[in-house]
Amino acid sequence: MTAALRAELERVSYGDRAVLRDVVLEIGQGEIVGVTGPVGSGKTTLALACAGLLGHAVPARIEGKIHHTSLALPVAGYVFDDPLAQLTGLGGTVEEEVAVGPENLAIPRDAIRARVDRALAAADAVHLAQRLPDELSGGERQRVALACALALEAPLLVLDEPTAQLDPDATERFGASLRALAANGTSVLLASQDVDLLRALAARVLVLEDGATKAFGRPGDVLVTPAHTSASVEPGARGEPLFEAREVVVSYSDRTVLDGLTLDVPLGSATAILGENGAGKTTLARAIMGLVPARGGSISVSGRPLDGLPVHARARHVGLVFQDPSRQLFARTVLEEVAFGPRVLGASRHQAHDRAREALASVELGDLEGVHPGDLAPQTQRLVAIAAAMAARPSVLILDEPTAGQDEGGKRRIAAAIARQRAHGCAMVITHDLDFARRVCDRAVTLRNGRAASRVLSSAGNR
Repeated sequence: MTAALRAELERVSYGDRAVLRDVVLEIGQGEIVGVTGPVGSGKTTLALACAGLLGHAVPARIEGKIHHTSLALPVAGYVFDDPLAQLTGLGGTVEEEVAVGPENLAIPRDAIRARVDRALAAADAVHLAQRLPDELSGGERQRVALACALALEAPLLVLDEPTAQLDPDATERFGASLRALAANGTSVLLASQDVDLLRALAARVLVLEDGATKAFGRPGDVLVTPAHTSASVEPGARGEPLFEAREVVVSYSDRTVLDGLTLDVPLGSATAILGENGAGKTTLARAIMGLVPARGGSISVSGRPLDGLPVHARARHVGLVFQDPSRQLFARTVLEEVAFGPRVLGASRHQAHDRAREALASVELGDLEGVHPGDLAPQTQRLVAIAAAMAARPSVLILDEPTAGQDEGGKRRIAAAIARQRAHGCAMVITHDLDFARRVCDRAVTLRNGRAASRVLSSAGNR
């Protein structure tokens, strides 16, 4: 097999901190190669280096060699783990956004049209072509980010957690598209924590640990299914609904997203919020917090109506961790970040720091008090955001795609945080990770056509 890329990296550093050491990777033409490993093991750094972005768009020092067989430019299309970082905002509609890359390559207009059509089809995003990027869900944005990379038609496609926000059906269709691309000669580097995805798609998998190669070979030889652990905190006693939504209606422009949605969440429970990309899961969370207006219906916590209350008043009752937690982190240290909520709610500085340390301990981040949140990996930033929400001691905790990109250790910490929340309130977990939902939630609500259908889950939290 002809090699499309060969990387021999002696050392890759950010400042004085070495992230990769003695890593050798080869990808054949039309081959899908996976990369996995714990959070902080260097997966994203390796992906950036192979895409030709490290040392240019992303400052770093590279000692070693990276050889791309093709002389075509760009050498690679890249999909970031955060789809918002991918979108330029230069396109008014999705199809205009996808066209930005080819336009920058000075490709003829007719050829651009054909590329955009092919990319949207391969990314399962044709139905999004005329939508506004700002109005898309996280999973829909992930599809658009993939289409943007595909429209470059580079010989190498580098993907960093490309299915983290996709629903199961969309993930299956993504896999089929990736196989078709590889069959047509595109080489693929797929960085992911999803062991099942790597088993299904990759010919070989590189496993990293502490920035070095732990194993490299066939998926069946090098991948180990992690042992699942359930949360240790028992749920509180159930009674009347703690959270209630009645006939909630939310619209964007002329598109109704929630259409008379009704939902109860009891004290001591954890409810998984499921549904296809674009079904309205994140819109529900934002409506509860007052970040988007509801045109009808009512929302209450412990019998107290939230309707008409501003966001800061709702924050006394509800804590929300966004899909992209970096956009809600702003303090100079982790301790001050987590203490901010209690301070705003009236706690003294000493009390706020005590609550912050307690919350950080619950997600095993007590040793990061003095670190700047912006210096942390996205997965660790999410844990900090969860601790910040918990420190305010809300009755209702809402987590939006909390396990995206997390290794098993991160999932265990999040499960423990949810169990801790259930001891005094309730939790709502927006997720496509059905296995995690079964482990930590006792109920599930599936959003479809703007409404909710409930069912009981057989899970660790329901024993």
